[in-house]
Amino acid sequence: MSLSPAPLSFADALTTEAIRRIESDGLLEDQSVLRQLAHAPEPAPWPLVQRARLLAERLGLPGRLARARDLAPLVLLGLAALMVVAGLGLAGAVVDAQERRINVVASLAGLLGLHGLSLLAWLAALLVPGRGRDGALAGRLWLALTARTALGRGREGAALLQAGVQLLQRARLLPWLLGLASHLLWAIGFGVAIAALLSALAFRRYTLGWETTLLDPAGFARAIDAMAWLPGLLGFPVPDAALIRAAGDPAAPPDAAGQAVLAWWLVGCVLVYGLLPRLLCALWCAVLWRARRRWLQPDFTLPYYRQLQARLDALAPARVVDAEPVPGHGAGLPRPAGDAPGAPVLLAFELPPEQPWPPADLPHDVRAWACDGSAAARGAAVQQVATWRPRRLVVACQATASPDRGTERLLRELLPLTASLHLWLVDADQADEAQRARWPRWLHDTGLDALVACHPHWQSALADVASGPATPEAPR
Repeated sequence: MSLSPAPLSFADALTTEAIRRIESDGLLEDQSVLRQLAHAPEPAPWPLVQRARLLAERLGLPGRLARARDLAPLVLLGLAALMVVAGLGLAGAVVDAQERRINVVASLAGLLGLHGLSLLAWLAALLVPGRGRDGALAGRLWLALTARTALGRGREGAALLQAGVQLLQRARLLPWLLGLASHLLWAIGFGVAIAALLSALAFRRYTLGWETTLLDPAGFARAIDAMAWLPGLLGFPVPDAALIRAAGDPAAPPDAAGQAVLAWWLVGCVLVYGLLPRLLCALWCAVLWRARRRWLQPDFTLPYYRQLQARLDALAPARVVDAEPVPGHGAGLPRPAGDAPGAPVLLAFELPPEQPWPPADLPHDVRAWACDGSAAARGAAVQQVATWRPRRLVVACQATASPDRGTERLLRELLPLTASLHLWLVDADQADEAQRARWPRWLHDTGLDALVACHPHWQSALADVASGPATPEAPR
């Protein structure tokens, strides 16, 4: 049996992986849970996920996860408050209220030095991933504090933390999540430092310059000129050569206009080389998190999951997944209703909860219904379709799932209720070639291929329906 499910929610993926880690020292007592799942109609690995849910409730894991969701933003705000204090401290170190003189090069080194090293370390972790180099320090601090305050101690808290890290590493998302938290904290710190720097320079008189004893003054001057290039592109004033030379001479009288240029140059450098890189990196991390978060899935190919699935299969009654060919290839099948006048209907059958339903751009004159596969839901769906009597009925099934007797029974019950019956294979583009070929072969073996057509997209299944805004007329 295939163990390739539709994407799980992050909570299900996390609890499933956490239960695996808890059971690394021995399986939990689960006989009552297995008896509940022995007759479960869901294909693999959904019974494994349901088993993990039931065991997680027994161990109190959902409560710990709820606390983590609530406390994670608060921990981030607390670290942001520390960054505000650090930003004020950086600004205070740059602006000496007693001397009233600012060494612009030393100030930039103090403001941007640690930031630059940590940013380079994060970028290096992306290029050379490995244990201990998979996230920014501030982000790891946020994760550790959240785990300590929300997940608690003991094997359950440790299992949840390790499971979350493992899922993030498997989806290659750990450095991006930790980087997002770190970049946001740094951006807050730089924002506060820039605001404090502007406030001090706007309301107090300071002398800005640069000086050195060991280094080459000409090299200092060239560095100041080079660093002014990028802020100058954004409209900040650029100090000329004469101003740079005068700023390096302590005996030269300060010029008010030149001092203003140097002040804006200092602010511009902090903004361009400090705040903006952190904001851009945070945006980069957010985009990649949004694109890859569906990859947060357990590895159901591990021996642990296959052994559990074998235990469930041994308890379940024998059932036929691929029905034997019907003699006569279609003989005795109910014929479609040729006089069905109703509007087209799109019926979801055993789709995973994460699947959006109905499709967002479904035409306004197409009704939508959802059936979870239980006997009661299947009967309600057939009764509703009998009431509507649609001229075209499209049944949506997961392309990666295995067709079974329940699917065949539903199609046979629906055939006399519609003028045209079609099958839409959801996520057919993501299925492999064997999975895509399984459904047409199954229709052929059951004799349904003469009356039911397969489609990879709902648009082709409803090809005769004019497009329009989605307005589903029935509850899920």
